Amino acid sequence: MVRLSSADLERVIGKAIMSEEVGQMMVGYDDHSDQRSISLDDTSSTEESPDETRLSLEFTNDAFPYTGQRFATHDAAYEFYSEFAKRCGFSIRRHRTEGKDGVGKGLTRRYFVCHRAGNTPIKTLNENKPQRNRKSSRCGCQAYMRISKNTESGAPEWRVTGFANYHNHELLEPNQVRFLPAYRSISDTDKSRILMFAKTGISVQQMMRLMELEKCVEPGFLPFTEKDVRNLLQSFRKIDPEDDSIDLPRMCRNIKDKDPNFQFEYALDSNNRLENIAWSYASSIQSYEIFGDAVVFDTTHRLTAFDMPLGIWVGMNNYGMPCFFGCVLLREENLKSYSWALKAFLGFMNGKAPQTILTDQNMCLKEAIAMEMPTTKHALCIWMIVSKFPSWFNAVLGERYNEWKAEFYRLYNLEAIEDFELGWRDMVNSSGLHTNRHITSLFALRSLWALPYLRSHFFAGMTTTAHSKSINAFIQRFLSAQTRLAHFVEQVWSPIPQLGAPEVDEEYHEEGDSSDNDRKD
Repeated sequence: MVRLSSADLERVIGKAIMSEEVGQMMVGYDDHSDQRSISLDDTSSTEESPDETRLSLEFTNDAFPYTGQRFATHDAAYEFYSEFAKRCGFSIRRHRTEGKDGVGKGLTRRYFVCHRAGNTPIKTLNENKPQRNRKSSRCGCQAYMRISKNTESGAPEWRVTGFANYHNHELLEPNQVRFLPAYRSISDTDKSRILMFAKTGISVQQMMRLMELEKCVEPGFLPFTEKDVRNLLQSFRKIDPEDDSIDLPRMCRNIKDKDPNFQFEYALDSNNRLENIAWSYASSIQSYEIFGDAVVFDTTHRLTAFDMPLGIWVGMNNYGMPCFFGCVLLREENLKSYSWALKAFLGFMNGKAPQTILTDQNMCLKEAIAMEMPTTKHALCIWMIVSKFPSWFNAVLGERYNEWKAEFYRLYNLEAIEDFELGWRDMVNSSGLHTNRHITSLFALRSLWALPYLRSHFFAGMTTTAHSKSINAFIQRFLSAQTRLAHFVEQVWSPIPQLGAPEVDEEYHEEGDSSDNDRKD
């Protein structure tokens, strides 16, 4: 086995390891006692000789694992290898041990492997149980570090007896590797802040923005993601048993006793548990009759107490101000639930479907709209797309993010489809986002969100920047007022006041599209 100098190792394991040639090269070394090829199933227990250890110490750098490297504990070895992996663009996990604490010699050998090592076992399908179609990241990667226990010098220590840095998959850039689960964590202090935010009723996106401001970090650079926060909130679901005992159908019936024109619909599951509930008010139904040609159906929020998705129907009145049409709480986010919600909404509105509807990027919702509102033009809401940009692109683009975002807005507002597609190609080329999955998805769905494809349809101006911001601000104010589920329905029972005409804002009108002129009075 050829020994590498520290300079050679640094050259191999540094920037070159990120290159395309990494799949063709092998960086590995083992003690001379191992005559077999490197394998995660290698169970030999022979240690390297003292002379071999000294040779390794002379010709390696302590920044990289090497044969004979010593650690006081196996946890210290794990932390060292984890930091090395983070610099290289991957993460690690504990794989296999030999021996057992408290039995005989105790632990004698440990293996740490790349997080993509091994292969996912084939699961036995159960027709009665829903399956999660989630692709595994494991691909049989052979990168590993093996450590063995040594007691010759008196005090036990752990030595590296095997190391290979060959990867059969692409390694991540430094600004991407931090998104791997192994490097994402929520501190106890941050957990307390998130719990406090949850009790105020603000959305997860708002929590992320607030914590970024508190920590003075760029959007997308927190050590955890929105998904991590949602998972944490789910674990908080039972912290407030008072909310769990609320009978929403009974509350709605009480409101209907006071206002016969109040509308609500609900469904129970086989265990008599609330599955879905939707409601609307007399004033909202009246507003929809006049201003219901274009509707936003925002399903991006959740009620923390139940961890239930919340859908809000909103429109725009003749003054260009948002108006509330209705709400729905869903137990699940699937085709069946969304179809139920749309049917309930049409029932409230005497079967009148909107001409156009704007939603989040959700394939189940898209399919439900095609089924329940076949004559309605479906499009994607621009502010819901843009709100995801910090987590999608900030870390990838770095200092170029703001410039890229400005170019995106320019393309979004173009008139001609041909200009959009040419400009999009140039933007992707200049920003190096050819393989970015979010960019690929956005382009595939461009006819659902880009204005050049939507100008022949009526959206009441809600596709423009100014109106999008006003609708989003309206929804956030609406949500922030509902801090507890016990008051959620009752607080909004009093009809939301109709807003008067706003003061004339020249910039605001410049951003409106021509379809605003067709708005009903």
